[in-house]
Amino acid sequence: MFFSFLLTLISGISLLFLVLTLSLLLLGAEKVLYDSQGTDVSLLSPYRRFLNGRCTDKCPPPLLYMSCISLLMIFLFMPMGSLPQFVETKGDLIVIIFLLLSAQGFYIRGMKNFFGEIYQSFKPQELFVLSRLAVTLIAVGGTLSWYSLNRGMPGNIFSLETFAATSLWTVAGALGKIGVGMFLVLLAVISPSKGVIKARVVDNVQIPEIFDAIRTAVVPAMIVSIFWPMRLGISMGYIGFKMYLIDFVFFWIRVMLVQVLFIPLINRWFSKLGRNSRRKLEYIPEIMLGAAGILLLMLDLYI
Repeated sequence: MFFSFLLTLISGISLLFLVLTLSLLLLGAEKVLYDSQGTDVSLLSPYRRFLNGRCTDKCPPPLLYMSCISLLMIFLFMPMGSLPQFVETKGDLIVIIFLLLSAQGFYIRGMKNFFGEIYQSFKPQELFVLSRLAVTLIAVGGTLSWYSLNRGMPGNIFSLETFAATSLWTVAGALGKIGVGMFLVLLAVISPSKGVIKARVVDNVQIPEIFDAIRTAVVPAMIVSIFWPMRLGISMGYIGFKMYLIDFVFFWIRVMLVQVLFIPLINRWFSKLGRNSRRKLEYIPEIMLGAAGILLLMLDLYI
């Protein structure tokens, strides 16, 4: 039993390190595409800074490390094609929301204690982006869970695996598909992508950049799991290790496309569309989009 637990622990830690590496590479791609200012801008620059990271006057406080770990743990609940979730529960969405809020709290406290001057210069949308994401997930996850329950979709209603196993696009009617599309746009709009938020990087202390890399990859991974589920290995006729490997690689290719291309394009389009509304009420376009998505899904369910 101990050996089994040790093997599971090592496997989980290995997965988190792999996710961290991929997140840093994707962050580097965004920096190149969107011409981020500040430190060295190249595809491998975030990963290189991570490997060479060193502390100058003092090292980051444990709160910042805890924030990064909280975000990384979200990926243990992500179904990646045929690969099952590393941790399977009946309430993945609830756990993810808890981890997002925990990461938000740890990050704010850590940044306030460690980088006081930089913290004071942050805009509210830079600081509280994970709180916005958590609130959005409550609305989106709650609606989709209710919809899947009443549509008779197999699986636990609060589990990401339910939506990854049975695509929402195949069970929803015309109104439901529009509602699902609105939820997809909503998640893209509130995602902390480099095309949306210009994060700060502190030279020689890389925890804020690591946090930014993981935070940026969370929404694309959820979008791929919920709205773009595919099991390429099975469709190609493979089984076993080859099937899992193909699905894992293809999952991260889709995450890259969503993170680097889809989210920034949608966000820029939506920002132009709701520019006048934002002058009156900051988040009214997002609220209207989410409310319309809920309404359309409920109409599709009960009409």
